Amino acid sequence: MFGKIFKYTPTEQEQQFIDIVDQLLEHPKTSLKMTPLTDKYFLINESNHYYVLVKEHGIQITNSKFSFSKSLHPKAYKIIVDRIHDYMEVNRQALEERLFINETKMLDSVLNILKNK
Repeated sequence: MFGKIFKYTPTEQEQQFIDIVDQLLEHPKTSLKMTPLTDKYFLINESNHYYVLVKEHGIQITNSKFSFSKSLHPKAYKIIVDRIHDYMEVNRQALEERLFINETKMLDSVLNILKNK
């Protein structure tokens, strides 16, 4: 009951920022960089010339025609960073599966040999 009462609802502009980050994360030509020491996140979409920096409770969106920077409510900032982290985790898992598929195949081969002896 209290969760509903105290749930943060982003402003219209904050929701636009959230939606922009979501759309960039979904776009296949977007790359994501993170600086662990300073907690900065860079979403780079060269094909559409959009560059987003998320840092210290703020967001900056830039392209060749404009640059827009805004402070965010801490809860709106957390929503954006959580979505970036979710995206990073999904991609990490996919990368891990690709990297270690050969190990899985090798172990399966060992198991097959042992089963057949």
